[in-house]
Amino acid sequence: MAWFKTLALFLFSVTPCVTARPLKSIREWSVPDFEALEPEAKYIVTLHKDITPSEFKSHIAKVNVTYHRNSLSDEQNRPSGVERTYAIGSYRAYSGVFDKDTIAVLWNDTDVAEIERDEYFTIERKYVTQRHAPWGIAALSSKKPGAKTYRYDKSAGNGTFAYVVDSGVFTKHVEFGGRALVGYSIDPSDLSDINGHGTHVAGIIAGKTFGVSKQAEIIGVKVFLNNGGYISDVLDGFQWAVQDIVLKNRQSRSVINMSVGGPHSFAMNHAVDAAFELGILSVVAAGNEASPARFTSPASAPNALTVGAIDIEWNECIFSNFGPEVNIQAPGLNILSAFIATDNATATLSGTSMAAPHVAGLALYLAALEKTENATQLRDRILELAVDGKVKELTIETPNLIAHNGAR
Repeated sequence: MAWFKTLALFLFSVTPCVTARPLKSIREWSVPDFEALEPEAKYIVTLHKDITPSEFKSHIAKVNVTYHRNSLSDEQNRPSGVERTYAIGSYRAYSGVFDKDTIAVLWNDTDVAEIERDEYFTIERKYVTQRHAPWGIAALSSKKPGAKTYRYDKSAGNGTFAYVVDSGVFTKHVEFGGRALVGYSIDPSDLSDINGHGTHVAGIIAGKTFGVSKQAEIIGVKVFLNNGGYISDVLDGFQWAVQDIVLKNRQSRSVINMSVGGPHSFAMNHAVDAAFELGILSVVAAGNEASPARFTSPASAPNALTVGAIDIEWNECIFSNFGPEVNIQAPGLNILSAFIATDNATATLSGTSMAAPHVAGLALYLAALEKTENATQLRDRILELAVDGKVKELTIETPNLIAHNGAR
């Protein structure tokens, strides 16, 4: 179970005062029993938002000194402490393997806002079949179930960019027509997609046959080597995507798709929110546990566009996570798209992983067509165009909205 140190929700004071940073308190979890912790484990440490770059650098140096001091008596070869750092807008964090004594020191450090275990994230796929024709993109241009044609403007996402944080993308697939590349891999020596999940997702976003935005560019961000990986891995790829978007001034023409999920993570949610503040929209899968989305990340990030799954009759899929954190619904059952066996391979997959890229593709379609200027405008426009009240058997408190491209 993860435990956290977080910012205080309230300040109680009888007289006005000025402090350098907000007071801290424990929310939901009490102070951990440090002696009961594992001798060493993977953690993510998030700092307060007002930390400057120079303070961040000094803090990292201080942590490594503390870690090495605590490990001097250990004869084993230990990891180096801090392994990765994250800086997305005002968000500052780092991850690594730390002993319990170092964690106890960090708990009382005034720079630190939150500490959490580095949990395992998985690809949000439900099951695989090889039947049915694609119906998902047709649903995006219809206001009732059963559509067999997809109507869209010829701009088709031209000049936009989909950053697919996933298992990789098979860039040579004919669906992509030379519009796909791998921008980042957790293993630089392996750019391939051995799982197929990321390729399938990319095909829904921008494939020439199965895609919503048929002229968008695809940038694969490989954070998984097989079926899953750690939050720190996902954060590293996500950070690369944000930095690449900002460096190339693509904020108004890009979307980050994350058809991934795992336990609730303050670090992951903060990163998504920091990207949103920079003008970058993250479209994420709600998850396939048939449970409240508030328990998972990045689905519970306040500024993510979180997508649940419906079937061909516009029923809520039985596996789809639910609740007010789920912003919109999209096709997610028996979705046909590109796969990895050959350069024209296809597969039919189901899950909120398939629902999210329908909305990511829609975001790029609208960015190209309507020239939205930032993440807020784009998210609001998607919700404005959505078909209201047509999802059947929808779990209580889940918004009843189905993604639509505005076609008449």
